[in-house]
Amino acid sequence: MRVAALIGSVLLWSANLSAQPSPAPPVPWNPAAPENRQVLPTFNYQTVESVLTAVNARFERRGTADRPALEVTFRNGRRAAILFGSCERQGAACKAISIQSVWVRPANIPADRLAANIQGFNQRYAFSRAYLTQDGKPALQRYLTADYGIIRGNLAVNLLVFADQAERFAVEVLRPAPAAPAARR
Repeated sequence: MRVAALIGSVLLWSANLSAQPSPAPPVPWNPAAPENRQVLPTFNYQTVESVLTAVNARFERRGTADRPALEVTFRNGRRAAILFGSCERQGAACKAISIQSVWVRPANIPADRLAANIQGFNQRYAFSRAYLTQDGKPALQRYLTADYGIIRGNLAVNLLVFADQAERFAVEVLRPAPAAPAARR
């Protein structure tokens, strides 16, 4: 239930984003920066937020000390929740994160077409998992572990690719099929 409540708050929070002024143009992420070779010993707010800042994502802390979470808006405008898992010391040392995006079920796509679109997406892309939530909402998820640490640049690339996958998902899965051409008389 906590995950569903957090994801619900992400959707509610995202409705308020359109009223905010546009930020300054982002500085491009530098994959060759020396700090990208640094090993992050664990996931926590500080380690993940520093990488989100580097990839020009906006974020807000959510959750509790024992169940930390972030609401994220990537530079391409796609939103996600980052849920920390396998945490110790009140969220100071977590061994996993789940990056999740959930969309409102599109009313203009029949359920069987949506399921087929999701299946096709999963066949084309292995990076993340697309699925329908229990209440029928389309979703995308990526799960990462850091049992023995994670390279900062690898986390950055995972976040950037997830943002790209969320964009592809919205375009390829959530758009209705094009209308068949009208028959000529």
